[in-house]
Amino acid sequence: MIPALPKKRKFLLLLLLLCGLNGFGQRPADLLNKWSAASPIEKVYLHFDKDNYLAGETAWFKAYLSSDNQPDTLSTTLYVELLKDTTTLISRQVLPVLIGASNGQFELPDSLVTGYYQVRAYTASMLNQDAGFVYRRSLYVYGKAVTAAAPAGNLQRLEFFPEGGNLVNGLLQMVAFKITTADGFPATASGTIFNDKGEQVTAFSPVHDGMGMFELTPVAGRTYYGMLSGSSEKVPLPAALNKGVVITMMPHPQGSFFELKQKTGDPDFDAAYMIGQMQHHVVFRQSFRAGQAEQQGVINTKDLHSGILQVTVFNKNDMPLAERLCFVDNKEYRLQGTLREDTISFSPRARNVISLQIPGSVQGSFSVSVIDNEQSQLPAREENILTSFLLTSDLKGYIHNPAWYFSSDEDSVKTALDLVMMTNGWSRFKWTSSRKACPPRATRTSATSPWAARSTTRESKNHSATSRSCCL
Repeated sequence: MIPALPKKRKFLLLLLLLCGLNGFGQRPADLLNKWSAASPIEKVYLHFDKDNYLAGETAWFKAYLSSDNQPDTLSTTLYVELLKDTTTLISRQVLPVLIGASNGQFELPDSLVTGYYQVRAYTASMLNQDAGFVYRRSLYVYGKAVTAAAPAGNLQRLEFFPEGGNLVNGLLQMVAFKITTADGFPATASGTIFNDKGEQVTAFSPVHDGMGMFELTPVAGRTYYGMLSGSSEKVPLPAALNKGVVITMMPHPQGSFFELKQKTGDPDFDAAYMIGQMQHHVVFRQSFRAGQAEQQGVINTKDLHSGILQVTVFNKNDMPLAERLCFVDNKEYRLQGTLREDTISFSPRARNVISLQIPGSVQGSFSVSVIDNEQSQLPAREENILTSFLLTSDLKGYIHNPAWYFSSDEDSVKTALDLVMMTNGWSRFKWTSSRKACPPRATRTSATSPWAARSTTRESKNHSATSRSCCL
């Protein structure tokens, strides 16, 4: 005789079954809409008056909150924290949010030692998402002298990322790679790909900031590894599959050109349709003819908001076969403005008047910081509100100098940005994960911080994505 379950366990079991059935029975677009309604995306950016400070100074900032490309009206409280070594809390500010904006400051203790400090900002509902998407940035503080840490040496890390998620035997595809130092910063080195017989297959070298790509046609029964010049370490490539879909994408004047390749004969690995989503909203759907070995086309993105587009290929049973991220840059976020020097005087404590002129009528929230140029460590900020809202807020891992990817329309810059899409891991939404769980519920707010109620595993700037896979 089977013992009866307690009422509490019966309820939990029923809840789990309902979640599982709901995720399995819904089409991907419907499932995504449900997630969007239950867990809308919020983003935070902090504009600090400076990039570096002296211990004892005040670090002033203005916070901007966005959701669906509009000022965020979902949250009324913002938590901003100053930490050392990503774990030691120095100060926490709990700030009111009004129409997507807030203001605050940190009084930096004069006891701080020289070094980098991390700033973390989030709302309670942002913790419904992966903690890797919480806003973070670093500040450099000149304080008490500290013993210099021993250099990390010349250790380099090599990672491989097959375009679309998987290598497939017999199909030519692109493989992106990323070379970083032990501290997670870009490194420059060339290398070679070998098969398990020790035969050279191809050579590779980075295009920008340690990133690059090469072509590879895996052969059934063979495995592959890469070696950097001057290193004896063998870094294996992901094992190739006998069945699967290969997707190739590249920038196109109208958006993105794509090409699908697959082996015919198995309905489970036959591309049936493709979905594109941005910020948890489906922005296009395209069906494919069944049983085609190759299919090509252009995804027109001219009418979309700028940002990261997540493209996923599904079979007829709505299971994901391949996935690719690409960046949409329609520049609708830019306004042509001019600075007019009304009054300029270099006398001590003289009054200067500078006007910012923007044609037409513009509504918005603005902030301006004016500092001594000699106090800045860099000629230009490597991060800004554009790079945060459009790029880094939707990717995990450290992206070096993201402002550079918005500095020019040259093909070399577009190619480098496409490499960022291929080497920085999945974006916010995972189709496979969404089928295994109910949409997240709202997090209960706390007068102190909701962060204390959860544990996080992605606290290091040095984190970078592992090889991606859609294999189910």
